[in-house]
Amino acid sequence: MKTISLVSLVSAVCSTLALAAEGDPAAKQLQVFPKNFARQHLGANLFVFSPANQTFVPTEAAAAWLDDDITTGWPVAAGKQSYLIALPEPELISNFSVSSRPAAGSLSIYAGDEPAAPGAKSWSPLAQNVAFDSVNEKKLTKPFGRFAKYVLIQTDIADPGPLFSLYLYGERPAVDYNLRKREAAIDSRAIFGQYVNNKTAFNLNGIYAQARVTSANSPDGFLPWQKSIDDNPESVLTLASSTTESGAVISYKGTQTVTRVALLTDGAPKGKIEFFAINDLPDVAESAVTPASIPAPSFEPVGTKPVSLAGRMPTSSLVLDGTNSRASVDFPAVQASKLVVRWTPANPNDTLTIREFNSFGALSLNDFEVGLKPEVVAGFSGGEGKDSKAIAEGPLDPKDPKNDPIAGGPPGSPYLPGALGFPPNLTGRGLPPPPTPASP
Repeated sequence: MKTISLVSLVSAVCSTLALAAEGDPAAKQLQVFPKNFARQHLGANLFVFSPANQTFVPTEAAAAWLDDDITTGWPVAAGKQSYLIALPEPELISNFSVSSRPAAGSLSIYAGDEPAAPGAKSWSPLAQNVAFDSVNEKKLTKPFGRFAKYVLIQTDIADPGPLFSLYLYGERPAVDYNLRKREAAIDSRAIFGQYVNNKTAFNLNGIYAQARVTSANSPDGFLPWQKSIDDNPESVLTLASSTTESGAVISYKGTQTVTRVALLTDGAPKGKIEFFAINDLPDVAESAVTPASIPAPSFEPVGTKPVSLAGRMPTSSLVLDGTNSRASVDFPAVQASKLVVRWTPANPNDTLTIREFNSFGALSLNDFEVGLKPEVVAGFSGGEGKDSKAIAEGPLDPKDPKNDPIAGGPPGSPYLPGALGFPPNLTGRGLPPPPTPASP
């Protein structure tokens, strides 16, 4: 096995990071894709309001709605319900959507600085009595702008089906974040409660994970290709069929361990999707220990040539029956620097419209996190750069306790407010493992 000395590796890493910080053409283009804040890998959590004791309590939905897998779902409770998204620190938020089975009903969205009970005057309305299906895989037509730490979602659905994902967007682009190893491991259940799905917490295809679609047989170009991995089901990438060449190529940050893929399509026609895990990078012993510690290469905003699939056997495949828009498959762990897709429709003229394409590996919330890149933090630290609260509300009052940076919890780490009575100490209590979110 080829190895690279740790000194050489660190030197190469530092050089790459310095170049990326000075200006990555691809990163500049990718500023248009906002980061979804409703993710446990950012420290967000989900609760449901219990009318019986007038408090917010943990909900099984958190494991499915706040993970990165577009095919894991949990039903919305019927009737009038109130769900609370608790962010690890205040953010400027501007839009919202869901990915769900269609359902008749409505929802309302509120923002606040404290986890008050539904109906409290401290909640600021952002959208009221919006038809549920109008935000199903579509953003709100009228964006809002509010700096908030808590978001209250009130639903009123008589016969709900499974909801697969929540989306909460703001000013921060996904490319400003990176996937990294924690300085110290945590117990994710002690932080979030028992409803955590570690296996699907991190999407290796994510822009925040420094993955890129570097080739596609769509003529739209590099930037539109990223719509298949932008954590936004409203945007799409359309692929044509192919035989001996790739239909699309996802280039990873370094070499990753891949065990699962998940796909949301736009009412896919009948056909077969094949996945090829290709590792064309030299073996690096150190990267096997911390695969997310190496900065991404500086991808140019141009496409590369298709990958030849002649003589290659697929790692795994999915057969689409033309009726279900979601599909996923697990397979034995493979090492890959690229994940290649080939679409073979039953009707040769049918294209494949991808809304979201996810892949997963061996990364756990216990050991990894997502946070702002150091150069991004340096750009607005000390009040000299772009600060979301200053933009939204003007200068901060240093005498106001709520502006104490310590009160917001450590940036990039899971945090739960004391007002909710969390984090609970669940270790060693013999609790059952979190339920596996239902597939469609």
